[in-house]
Amino acid sequence: MFHQLRNLMELMEMISKVQGADEEIAVHAVTVEDEFNGDKQTENMQKIADACQGVGIQFTWAYDTTGTKHDRDITTDTGWKIVLSRGLDIFQRFELNDAFNFANRLQEHRQCKEFNVTYVRMNPRDDKS
Repeated sequence: MFHQLRNLMELMEMISKVQGADEEIAVHAVTVEDEFNGDKQTENMQKIADACQGVGIQFTWAYDTTGTKHDRDITTDTGWKIVLSRGLDIFQRFELNDAFNFANRLQEHRQCKEFNVTYVRMNPRDDKS
């Protein structure tokens, strides 16, 4: 759905804000194809990829066709898996078309739904820091 794509784009915006100037970030999303609006979903995913290319993020995606994908998580190359109970869909409904509503532009002004986040260390680093 569109609000889910917006949430994904906001995650890419946050990544662009914290990445180093010379740092190339790769993000690969796996999702299910919308059975009713797959063409529009693909078009929007490509728009996200195009936008990311201009800020040093290599964004790719794939559709899971096994029919078994349900978990929502982020796996990093630094050894962490972040399990998201609701995925990125944590915000209560807010007015997207109100340009003068702070909730429309700043996440900290949005009300959240109840959710859980679990951090799992996949392979601890060898360093002592």
